[in-house]
Amino acid sequence: MRVALLGLLMAIASCGPGPAPPVPASSFRPTAIVIHSTSGLDREAALAAMAKVGGSVHVLVDSDGTLLRLVELDRPARAARGLDDVALQVSVVGGVGDELLANPRLVAAVAEVVDGLAKRFDIPKSNARIDSRRGVFSHQQAKYRFGGLKRGEVKDRMEPGEEFMKALLERIGGTFCEEKDWFLRAGDQWIFVWEKSTGVRARGLSKGRGLTPAPRPPMLPLEMSEDRRMRYVDRGSLKEVLGIVLHFTATETMERAVETFERRFLGPSIIVDTDGRAWQVVDHLEDKVAAAAGTNENCIQIEIVGENEEALLANAPQRCAVVGVLKALAASRSIPLNNRDIDSLRGVFSHGQAKKRWGRSAWMWGDDFDPGERYMKRVLEEAGGTYVPEKEWTGRRSEKWVVIDETWLP
Repeated sequence: MRVALLGLLMAIASCGPGPAPPVPASSFRPTAIVIHSTSGLDREAALAAMAKVGGSVHVLVDSDGTLLRLVELDRPARAARGLDDVALQVSVVGGVGDELLANPRLVAAVAEVVDGLAKRFDIPKSNARIDSRRGVFSHQQAKYRFGGLKRGEVKDRMEPGEEFMKALLERIGGTFCEEKDWFLRAGDQWIFVWEKSTGVRARGLSKGRGLTPAPRPPMLPLEMSEDRRMRYVDRGSLKEVLGIVLHFTATETMERAVETFERRFLGPSIIVDTDGRAWQVVDHLEDKVAAAAGTNENCIQIEIVGENEEALLANAPQRCAVVGVLKALAASRSIPLNNRDIDSLRGVFSHGQAKKRWGRSAWMWGDDFDPGERYMKRVLEEAGGTYVPEKEWTGRRSEKWVVIDETWLP
């Protein structure tokens, strides 16, 4: 159905108002538009999925160009974390990127709707400054900034695709900015990290191998040697050791891992090599490192050398060493051997669990994050602890989590 944009409020075919967050209609003043796609679902499947997850958009543009109003334009919808209270939500029925661009009728209808809404509500036709919450943004950009990724999401399937956003903004006479040009893209406010120079990096590597005196040998079962120390940024000390976070290096060797950590100004407290030897790589175990956002202030970070979870599971000597380190640290620091409540920071957690809770990583894709939940289950149980599956993690359904416990979003 083709409609004149000046009559958009009244003329769009209505499917009835969808669920909306508890924001009074009188306080809803749109300053942004967020563009979504149904990621391959047709209209009926998308409507059913929205109802299932309690999501909603203002306008759904069907593949034939038909416009469906799902939420009145004077009320908020529920579709993009961090923007729901100020954004008009427009979803496009179809796939992602080129799949949408292959439908000229759909593209024309979306452009007409977005152009009309931008003019009506005086919304800038630009995606440069999502921090201002003024402009036309992809749902992908909103997720990068405010969180709300879905389980199993991969970068090249994040809707509606930046190539579609570029075509849309150019069609309506707006300005499209590539990710590298988004305002303060390397700033600390982004959930999905863009790694560039920061203030802490400017201070440079100041501790570790060849920079500070070799410390006393660490507690068993850890080892230390000058050539195995890591160079790292002095960030002070842990406030209080409450927990442990496990990672894998995604490298074949410890040397390559250390080289990568030093180049990225990141790193762990301990590295367990493929031969089963566990090395303390910082001067003091209480030295604060940068390895897993949300946990760095209170957790000892352990990297396990290996390219993936399969490699870790297949290496029995290394796994035994990890178990020994967990048992020793848990006994000496009164750390619970379970992964139930990451908000408390008391326990043994995967980096994947930390990413799902707080984000702040450049790598956040896939159903399972490092070192893998099968591996976590194995080492926790072998250490005499308890592995808690994701569905039973404390508060897992809370919207505090950066990666939501759903496989589909509006």
